[in-house]
Amino acid sequence: MSRLIERDFAASGTCLAFSSPDGDRVTTTTLLMLAHSLRSEIGGDVLIVDTRLHEGPGGLSSRLGLATAPGFADALREGLEGGPQYIHPTHVPDVHVMPAGRPKTNGGLPLDRQRLRELLAGLRRKHTRVLLHVGSVLADTRNLLIALEADAVFLVTVENRTLMASLEDCRRMLERNGVQDIRVLVSSDSA
Repeated sequence: MSRLIERDFAASGTCLAFSSPDGDRVTTTTLLMLAHSLRSEIGGDVLIVDTRLHEGPGGLSSRLGLATAPGFADALREGLEGGPQYIHPTHVPDVHVMPAGRPKTNGGLPLDRQRLRELLAGLRRKHTRVLLHVGSVLADTRNLLIALEADAVFLVTVENRTLMASLEDCRRMLERNGVQDIRVLVSSDSA
């Protein structure tokens, strides 16, 4: 997978979205393994951004112990000026994570597309690769808006578990909204 990304997305500042119709756990595992592989096989620095505006079970921020840390939601509201506190190192050198952050309202965070573009542009300038952990595009339209800003969207499926109808629904939703590069990534994660 790392070599495919190197071949197809050679430019520094590449932003790739990963989403699964099967929930956040499979996407979290995939992103952590991919970030490690990208760093060790290709080099450069990798930033994983948890863009999910509703924390659910199996999410990246919780898995890394950053569920209450400031991150993506805060940066969307305030910009990257407060920057360093939003990005945390992992145990792998040059692999960092921006947790989901803290929406201020119970109803979630409204998504301002211009602020999203500015935030992602700032992250692209600072990091070789930006990997976006996006919730299901079928579950929340804000996830779709985030996916639209990436260079490509990878739909993470689980071998022998993902329903083809769900995968096809995700693909159609992305295509109807203008995503040009949609790929399917098959995971063997059985949980």
